Amino acid sequence: MLQPARPPFFVRQVVEACSQWLTNFGYAERVDAYLFELTDLEIRYRQAGHLGILLSLLRTQLVPQENHPDRAMFEEIYGQAVVSRAPGRKLYDAIKALSADTRCPLCGIQAVAQVDHHAPKDKFPLFALTPLNLVAVCGPCNQSKSNTFDQEPTREAIHPYFDNFGPERWLFADIDHAAGGVARFQATPPGTWPPTKAARLQRHFAKYHLADRYTAEAGHALSMRKRKDLRTLEDSGYAELRAQLLDDADWYADYDPNSWQAALMLALADSPWYLNGGMRDI
Repeated sequence: MLQPARPPFFVRQVVEACSQWLTNFGYAERVDAYLFELTDLEIRYRQAGHLGILLSLLRTQLVPQENHPDRAMFEEIYGQAVVSRAPGRKLYDAIKALSADTRCPLCGIQAVAQVDHHAPKDKFPLFALTPLNLVAVCGPCNQSKSNTFDQEPTREAIHPYFDNFGPERWLFADIDHAAGGVARFQATPPGTWPPTKAARLQRHFAKYHLADRYTAEAGHALSMRKRKDLRTLEDSGYAELRAQLLDDADWYADYDPNSWQAALMLALADSPWYLNGGMRDI
């Protein structure tokens, strides 16, 4: 799960891109009256994200925003002027283009397909047009997240623009030889992590069903490479096969130390069953 670049534009530019639509539908003056507040909230959102206290800001904003009198207007602007109209859609597509190698930052598996509101727009309408609140994700992750907002710190949603878990390894896998070589994945944060940080990662891993999704991806990968690994074993032996798997793990880890591919290669390299020809049963 690689961190995407942050949007290089601001809420004022989003409003400007929607200006013709706002004028046509009679919203221009109302939105213009909100622009100072939207800009101020955007600055506070960015600062809170940098300081790691975004949840605190959102909790203070939940009550005044959830029942905001113009909530429906901001939701309509996003849906009609940003998603469905050319000037706004350019910014929507620009946010999608920020993802590393088009991969979803929440799972690292599928290509981004849509833009999600980190703080749900039905609960935080004044952040509905804030670029830092808009994150490109894949369809399955967007469906899993839905419009939930967890206020408990240990369950706080991961924000791809601000949460960076660093290079320490937390994703591990084991090869279940009794099941025919199925890879089982688990998130095991380093013991040096603060409890809240570790809990958030494990919550993320469970919420987005990453164990099952990584297992499915690994099953396909093993089917693709088993013949190659069998040839290496038969031609060069156990030690050479293990060295090749470790080299592949390093290659994947250089890209993302917690990619499911790196975890899979390390699990295979640590599996006597696989190294002794278990790939024949896959």
